[in-house]
Amino acid sequence: MGNSMNEEKKMNPKVNVIVPVYNVAPYLNIFFDSLFNQTFQDFDIWVVNDKSTDNSLDLIEEYERKYPERMHVISNTFNLGLSETRNVGLEQCDSNGEYILLLDSDDYLELTYIEKMVSNAEKYHADITICGLERFDDNTGKCVCKEMINNPEELITDIKNFEMLGYMNPVVWNKLFRRTVIEDMKFTAIKRSEDTVFLFSILPRVKSIKFINEVLYHYRVRNDSLSGAITNEIYESMLRGFSKTRKAFYDDKEHVGLMDLFVVQMFIRCGVGGACRLAFQNMRKASYYTNRTRKYMDKCFPEWRDNKYLSLHYWWKRDLPAVLLSCAAVLYKCYLFVIFIYLYWFLSCVLKRDFRA
Repeated sequence: MGNSMNEEKKMNPKVNVIVPVYNVAPYLNIFFDSLFNQTFQDFDIWVVNDKSTDNSLDLIEEYERKYPERMHVISNTFNLGLSETRNVGLEQCDSNGEYILLLDSDDYLELTYIEKMVSNAEKYHADITICGLERFDDNTGKCVCKEMINNPEELITDIKNFEMLGYMNPVVWNKLFRRTVIEDMKFTAIKRSEDTVFLFSILPRVKSIKFINEVLYHYRVRNDSLSGAITNEIYESMLRGFSKTRKAFYDDKEHVGLMDLFVVQMFIRCGVGGACRLAFQNMRKASYYTNRTRKYMDKCFPEWRDNKYLSLHYWWKRDLPAVLLSCAAVLYKCYLFVIFIYLYWFLSCVLKRDFRA
């Protein structure tokens, strides 16, 4: 009887950690050491190597030899990209553990990361537990900014009326998910903002959210965090992905009450983030990207113009980021958003200020 219970625990750890890997060999030791040295140890790791061309697989196999009972290695036959690689991990994970973490393999964790996430999830019976994060510069190691550390202390249960869902960072790696909420869900093939679509896809199932206002996750900012990692192809993929998701959500009655908040996230990712990052690469095309994005929003998300979160009504009752976002929406409506781009460029690229916190 005792042996059977021990075997079941090995097969079903409380937490399953899914880690996609692609050409991040210089960072894997730091990542895995921060993971295997956690103060909470009841977890398994499902590593999916996405056809890396560096020595990432060699390093993965070294850790697999050290932790053969806890580390499961999956190798993609072809390079599938982040979203599909995460899907492979979710599909191959055959454990019935209570929680799932979706981490990035070039970052690192506080050693109490899993312990504090699980203890809060257990204490408050939360479906999603969210911790604070730090962005740090890959070259200098210095903190760029801290996010998600000024959230409500109480358990959030009125999900559809929780306005912060429209503004908060939707990344998955600072979130602990209850397995039953996400186990049969899939990431879309969108090449950017896949986390936004994934989060809003599962929200109808979520009954409670708990925040931990403490930095437990360290995100590595590689290259130029503002103009890097986006191309016209990626941007167009993001626009198509959001448009397709909108249609799917409107066909699903459970998502109707979340659409206003989803539109806000679309505006942040496409209208502000995407348009600005592309313009930063060639400021002479700032007007082109502004016009391209406004036409897209008018065609695919016409409701953005009347969205209550993107208006200046009752601005004095809202926090500064929400007010600034509404100002950006007003500038779009007045065909003046290019002014915002130039101001953002000056503050971010010249004065080196980061405004994502």
